[in-house]
Order: sequence, then structure tokens, then C-alpha cells
Amino acid sequence: MPGDKTWQKTKSENTRSAILDAAIRCFYERGYNNTTTEKVAREAGVSRGAMLYHFPSRFDLIKATVHHLHNQRLQLFEEQEREIQENAEHSLVEEGIDSLWKQLHSPLFTVWNELRVAARTDAELQNILKPAAKDFGESLRRVTRNVFPDLALSEEFETANLLTIFLLEGMAVNGISRGPVADKMVSWLKSQLRAMFSDVNDIARSTATQRNKK
Repeated sequence: MPGDKTWQKTKSENTRSAILDAAIRCFYERGYNNTTTEKVAREAGVSRGAMLYHFPSRFDLIKATVHHLHNQRLQLFEEQEREIQENAEHSLVEEGIDSLWKQLHSPLFTVWNELRVAARTDAELQNILKPAAKDFGESLRRVTRNVFPDLALSEEFETANLLTIFLLEGMAVNGISRGPVADKMVSWLKSQLRAMFSDVNDIARSTATQRNKK
């Protein structure tokens, strides 16, 4: 019956998501090299057969997990930034930076960095991460343009994005998350962005959205 098929499909999708969430937890808690398909299955609470049904090999599991990880990072970014910008006449740059900075200290970014380090000596993982990183970068730029429509009209928009990502990710990777150095650099970044986006100070978010649709 159609209803039964829908239920089975939903159950299968839920099982798949549970496995991918478990894989991310395993990477975060145990590290990439210490994570096996058996450990992921145990963490997800699924049988070995269910694991093999969805992911016949470790390669399949890792590839899907990287995709799942990036989707979660994008979703977190968009949800939190949209919540901050809701009802704002002009994009709240400083509040947006604070939110992104916190996101870069979440398990999601920690896992991504763990995978990048492991890929240095793992050609198979490197082949997964390279196109995935490119896709994530393109998706992040698209989401950023949609979330900050007024800033997207600035001539400095692309440069400002690169500065933000490289500076904040660089500090996060090097463990500079709190203290005077982090506070100083985040404050400097905010001042730089205010200056870079001065050419769109008078453009409202609602007006920019209409312009970007044309």
C-alpha cells in the first residue's frame, strides 16, 4: 500500500540520518583514524546489516558523512544568521560575526578540521574532501548573499567574505578562541568590515533584496 511505502521510506531516511549523525559524533569523540563502521553502527544503535544496506563500504560512509556535515554547517549558519537579521533595516555585521565565531567552535567545525588534517596522508579521504570543500564554499557564498542582501551589493563583498573566513577559521584552527588576542582580532575584523561596507550604508535590506532579484 502507498502508506506503507511512505512509512518504510521515512524509516529508512531516519536510519540513514541516525548513522550519519553517529559518524560525526564518532569523528568528534574518537578521531577519524579511530572510527570504524562497527563503532558507528554501535553509536547509532543499528545492526551491521542496516549499516551495510545504507553504506556498503567505509568510503561510502565517509563520503556521505562529509556531505551531511556540510549540510549541517550551512543550516546552522543560515538559521542563526537569519534569526539575528530578522526585522533589521540594515544587516547587523558585528552580531553576525559574533555568531559565526561561535559556530567555528562547535563540534561540526572541529570534525571538518579533523578530516582535513587526516586527509594529508590519506589519498582516498583527500579525494572526497577536495570537491566537497569546493561545493561547500560555493554554497556558503550563495547563502551569505541571500542572508546579507545589502552587503552583497558592496564592491568589497567578496574580499570581505574571504577576510572573514580566513581570519576566523585560522584562529579557530590554531586554538585561539578566547583571551586578549582573540578579542583584539575579532574587534579589528568588525572595524574593517564596517569600513569595507561603507558603500552600502544607505541601502536597506528590503531594497537590496529587490535589486538582487533583478
